[in-house]
Amino acid sequence: MKQLKYILFILAISTSLVSCVKDGAGLLDKAESGELNEERVFTSAKYTKEFLTDIYRRIPYGWDDNVYLDAATDDGEARPWWGWVNTVHVGAYNPTSLPDKFKRWANYYAAIRACNLFLSKIDNVPVDPEQYMSTEEIRDRLKYEAFCLRALYYTELVRWYGGVPIITKVPERGDPELLAARASLEEMRTFILADCDTAAAHLPARQTGVDYMRVTSGVAKSIKARLLLHLASPLLNGTTSGPASPWSWGGYDANRWKDAADATKAVIDHQDENGAPVYKLVVKTGAANFFGNKNTYPGSLNAIGWYDVFITRVNTEMILGYGKKGLTNELDKWQLPGAMQKAGDASFTLPTYNYAACFETKDGYPVYQTDEYGVPLMNNGEFIVNPASGFDPQKPYINRDSRFYHSLWYNGSMFGGTTFNTWRAEDGSTGQEFLNGYGHTGLFLRKFMDPKNVSLNNGVTGQTNHNFPLYRYVEFLLGYAEAMNEFLPDGAARTEAIQALDLIRARADMPDVATTFTRNGWNISDQKQLRKFIHNERRIELAFEEHRFFDIRRWLIGEQTQKVVYEHDVLKKTDGSFVYSIKVWERRVFQAKHNLLPLPQSEVNNNPNMRQNPGW
Repeated sequence: MKQLKYILFILAISTSLVSCVKDGAGLLDKAESGELNEERVFTSAKYTKEFLTDIYRRIPYGWDDNVYLDAATDDGEARPWWGWVNTVHVGAYNPTSLPDKFKRWANYYAAIRACNLFLSKIDNVPVDPEQYMSTEEIRDRLKYEAFCLRALYYTELVRWYGGVPIITKVPERGDPELLAARASLEEMRTFILADCDTAAAHLPARQTGVDYMRVTSGVAKSIKARLLLHLASPLLNGTTSGPASPWSWGGYDANRWKDAADATKAVIDHQDENGAPVYKLVVKTGAANFFGNKNTYPGSLNAIGWYDVFITRVNTEMILGYGKKGLTNELDKWQLPGAMQKAGDASFTLPTYNYAACFETKDGYPVYQTDEYGVPLMNNGEFIVNPASGFDPQKPYINRDSRFYHSLWYNGSMFGGTTFNTWRAEDGSTGQEFLNGYGHTGLFLRKFMDPKNVSLNNGVTGQTNHNFPLYRYVEFLLGYAEAMNEFLPDGAARTEAIQALDLIRARADMPDVATTFTRNGWNISDQKQLRKFIHNERRIELAFEEHRFFDIRRWLIGEQTQKVVYEHDVLKKTDGSFVYSIKVWERRVFQAKHNLLPLPQSEVNNNPNMRQNPGW
């Protein structure tokens, strides 16, 4: 248990006084040199606030190393064969050798240790009228932020590992808590929900100004809802009876879905101190030249709100967001191909054709026939077209859901006056955006970009506020629909679930659920059919927001969906026309054991009470 002991006693190392000031948890590392110690930190309002602020630093946020977590799913690929991504694709990791992106155990326990230490000290920290923590009210708010953050980190551990040891204090050496066994799912649920409810009862409904990115009562409710949805899902809430364990309830209980539905509804209905709704979808309509004449956007001008969520720092849909360095164009450079921006190696995350294929026509028809897991059926190496859709595989980018055009750049689309050329020609030449020597899918990621304020002018110019959603309102509309659909018996009316979905469909200027089901000849009360529809809607709405990775695991569909990813091959003929086809880009490895991350083997070796996850 060396690793766990280490992170419970030592916090992130800082090498200069400057980094100590910026990274609150690093303050105590100066104790050895005599510059700071625990007493000095927690007798200073300034240092105490900085200590808590640093705990936020360990929250996972999308583009922390240029590559999204969804690059490790069927929705994405990493263009430079990013080490950790390829390791996941081929299943070449184990308890003694984990990719860097998967080293969550130490990081989250370090944050939890910091929360515990903060909570043990905060009541006795004196306020300072000249500092941020100028009143007892602010001191109390910071205290409940720590409860909320502790719940967040424990929830993340559950999503990755299942039940884990619950550490509630800062143990001394030899403390029995250091050899704690993994908690059961019920114990995790009880503990995390208590922290969430405590935080929700005391935190404000909104944080404003410099505090906008700090947690609120709505964030606490969101953590609770996300946890309960995960605990209700097939990964943990299985239909096979057996003993309860850190990775199984030991049997199925439909009421776990009802708990998740109630919790997600509480987020949807969350109100501020004056009784006004805190969250709602961003719904906007754009003018005909909304993106300018140098950018392609064939989608509906009534669906601009979806795009606006990710480039507006403060909006009604963002429950908790990560504002990447304020105004920047760094993310745009990471997503655009290097040749286009004259910046060399770029396009760190590429969408796959698997992802592109899941978007309906603008009239609500799936363009391909798919199995119950949403995987397109195939014939002679091509996806089988849904004849009702009118989809033409040789005109693949027209007449699609508007979110398709907000999410993807493709052959012939245009940004900043420059057209994407992802083709290869019969004579052996290639278009400028045909990626040689790296991952190539024929597609580029447009989501999160801002073509209104960022453009090309001998490179990327302009800046925008990029918002990466950590918790977003639409997640809970989808979660509510999913939980209600799973709770209600097959054939029962699903009015409330459908109403939640209709809000999302209306914002995207897509047909409502009843119309979509009628057009496709589906039964709107069929649990299995609505499940498939919800899964697809969730995939479209939340792509590259660190949901697909967990969804395929909690739904137990990885062995069906994660085996093959496809590129969209574009062949340019000598007459200048294009022939589009689907080609296997990569075959991947996914086994049942990959549904949970293995615990670091050092933890198992050094703690006789620690049980490894199944298959590892």
